[in-house]
Amino acid sequence: MTKKHNTHGTGILVAHHGILLTGVSGAGKSLLALDLLEQAQLRGEDAFLISDDRVDLSVDEDGLVMEPPATIEGMIELRGRGIIKLPYAKSAHVHLVVEFVDTMERLLEESELTTQIHGIWVPRCPVPRRGLVDGLHQRFLVHAALRSLGAIT
Repeated sequence: MTKKHNTHGTGILVAHHGILLTGVSGAGKSLLALDLLEQAQLRGEDAFLISDDRVDLSVDEDGLVMEPPATIEGMIELRGRGIIKLPYAKSAHVHLVVEFVDTMERLLEESELTTQIHGIWVPRCPVPRRGLVDGLHQRFLVHAALRSLGAIT
């Protein structure tokens, strides 16, 4: 495993698929992560927080790995409430990067659906930040990306 790189982002594990949410502070990463975790649990799927706000990224023989920094394990910020505790996993491979963006594109080029992080190509799902679209639209975009990967039906 390579050196760990502490990165701004939120990581979750939904039905054995690691999702890394990236974007500027206040874009809605934590809220979308909470929504995706809640929806997965309602479907009866395993769903765990990896880390909120900061994620340690490294590379192993199977790809990009995310882990929680020890000081924030199991904690996520719910604005308006504060820090809450959730069940968490110690690590997960990243299968999808959800990147918060400032525009709403109608038709994306195939080249826009992957990104490279620490030398590893990972499927990318651009999601307009909250305010440009609502949370339901954001969730539909993530689910469409997961379906394209064969992660959900």
